[in-house]
Amino acid sequence: MKKNLLLSFCVAVAALNANGQGVTQINANKSLLVDVPLNSNRTFLHSDIDSSIWVTDGTLAGTVQISATIKFDDDFGLLNNKIIFSGSTDATGSELYISDGTPGGTMLVSDINAGTLSSSPTGFALLGAFLYFTAESAATGRELWRTDGTPGGTTLVKDIMPGAVSSFNLNSDLSNTLFTNGTYLLFAANTASGNELWKSDGTSGGTVMVKDINTGADSSNPDNFMQLNSIVLFTATDATHGNEIWKTDGTSGGTALVKDINPGSASATSVEIFPGYFIPYFEGFHIFNNNAYFVADDGTSSGEMWATDGSTANTTLIKDFSGDPSASIFPFLIDAINFPGKFIFPFSDGTSRSELWESDGTTGGTALFKSFSPPNPGTPPIIYIPYSVDFVNQTLTNPLFNGKFFFAGGTAAQGTELWSSDGTTGGTNIVKDIYPGTGDGIDYSVGDGSYLYTSSAFFFGASDPTDGGELWQTDGTAANTTRVADINPNGGNSHPQLSFFVANGKVLFGATDGSPVDSSITDLYVVGGSFVALPIKLTDFTVVPQNNDALLQWSTQQELNSKSYTIQRGDDGEHFENIGSVAVTGTTDAVSKYSFTDIGIMNSGKQVVYYRLNAIDNDGKSVFTNIISLKIKGSKSWNVKLLANPVNDYVSLLLTDISGKLQLSVTDISGKLIYKNYMENVNGQITLPVMLQRGIYLLEAINNNERKIIKLVK
Repeated sequence: MKKNLLLSFCVAVAALNANGQGVTQINANKSLLVDVPLNSNRTFLHSDIDSSIWVTDGTLAGTVQISATIKFDDDFGLLNNKIIFSGSTDATGSELYISDGTPGGTMLVSDINAGTLSSSPTGFALLGAFLYFTAESAATGRELWRTDGTPGGTTLVKDIMPGAVSSFNLNSDLSNTLFTNGTYLLFAANTASGNELWKSDGTSGGTVMVKDINTGADSSNPDNFMQLNSIVLFTATDATHGNEIWKTDGTSGGTALVKDINPGSASATSVEIFPGYFIPYFEGFHIFNNNAYFVADDGTSSGEMWATDGSTANTTLIKDFSGDPSASIFPFLIDAINFPGKFIFPFSDGTSRSELWESDGTTGGTALFKSFSPPNPGTPPIIYIPYSVDFVNQTLTNPLFNGKFFFAGGTAAQGTELWSSDGTTGGTNIVKDIYPGTGDGIDYSVGDGSYLYTSSAFFFGASDPTDGGELWQTDGTAANTTRVADINPNGGNSHPQLSFFVANGKVLFGATDGSPVDSSITDLYVVGGSFVALPIKLTDFTVVPQNNDALLQWSTQQELNSKSYTIQRGDDGEHFENIGSVAVTGTTDAVSKYSFTDIGIMNSGKQVVYYRLNAIDNDGKSVFTNIISLKIKGSKSWNVKLLANPVNDYVSLLLTDISGKLQLSVTDISGKLIYKNYMENVNGQITLPVMLQRGIYLLEAINNNERKIIKLVK
């Protein structure tokens, strides 16, 4: 297609077919990038050319621009199936915008820095019913804010550095990183004490400095937060120990150096390239079997793998890969893949060694798994980490693909090609020699390293001598490793760009068909068929009273690499304790059913109790389920009643026996949100500040995780 609007709209767009796989172009020459699915048929995108915002349902007709004026500024969060993002117009500058994927539902939330000045919201993190971010105003500088997606619900959390001086630096990734563990936020903020560790529960009074780690005006620059069981690990600097691994439980007393790995003021997680100038080489933590694994330098050698459970005694050197303190080689632990009993990770010395290693977390159990001989010596194997994203609960898991993972490995005879591994050396093999001979079938110039796992196929960019670089797919067998479509004909490279996740059951990707010649200008395509992400296991979770006990029941549709479920109970829906565990059936495609009895809870005297599960895999990773509640026998039942239905000018309600947080919302019959608000311990008669047009609406009230819905008529 030429870059011609008339031609773009008038020509019939046919599906491309190759090897039986249909591909349809649904947008031309706009370089649309997939951002996030919003619901079952809308995915939000933006243009990499002009930052315009779009939505698609996976069809040509349903791929449309949703605003003529709002531009996307590259940072966003997801809340209640809506995208809240940093957007800009000529009138507002860069401010807080929201979209439900429709033109009418795409609007300004708040002009925080009034007029054409920009507040430039960034660093979005979800905690409870709010998205938190940093934003700048003339009065407060850049500080911590939160929003529920409404103008009234968008507020400054705290002016940490009073006045116009900023606590956060827009140009520093470190100073805008907000980490959430589901109970509170952790972040680095600037005050007279320097850049130090802070936390927030979402209130001004609950936003406090956790600890002045580098005492005085010097900064500790806390970074690289990672949850490990009940603590959070991070890196920080003080004058005595340099940059090392720290831990916190959110309290000052519970914030401490884990271990001075590189003794004295030298750093374990950064290197001094010339006097007074340090660069970090710390990659992050890998979690396996309740331990965190990371790369550190103890001053004796580099290329060291360490492990910790958060205690000094159990922070130990696992493997020294180089034995040379001047070497700049190390294992790529952030690319590790977990199996029952071990994890596998790449290693390279940048010169001659290209290897996969395995470790069970012990020195004796850390050994070479497989060695490669790529055309470019020292190039490490590239593992394609499996991702499964739950956009509702905003969680990320790493389930295997039919018990395997894929990676790019190189040999002198076959070049760099697609390989797979089931965690055994015998089950680690080349999938297919896509570019026969010594040519590279896998070349990052083809697909920019993007890929996508689905439950039925793995999609990736690859090159063969006939068709050039195109989109390929595989189920792990050579016979079913095929080119999806020849989008850029005559051996051209289409540069397929995948989004790493399934969007509303569709595989969307950007590619160029060669016209215009500029390969940076891409079209948007959809692969025919319906796809699902790698499996999400839990299908239901309920609790019912049973005499003096509570019976919890849940089931799973598929289990991969699963170990156990820990049952947790709480009194307020926010704080939980472990009350038991249940072992899983094991890796299976069949439906598995589980139950647990909370003995005597009905005689506890509590009004309401809350439950959740912590699903733990053999690799040590875990994910929390949704929270459910049980009203104890004899406790009062709350109620909401319309004082008039049909309603007159306003919606008037009578609330009784409300305890804790009450959420009220009004939607029309199409699902469009008209009103939403949160109240605390409110009872009696109230009137909602909402004017309704004639029609039918739904009033929803949620208290203590119990939902009541009333149909109202105006």
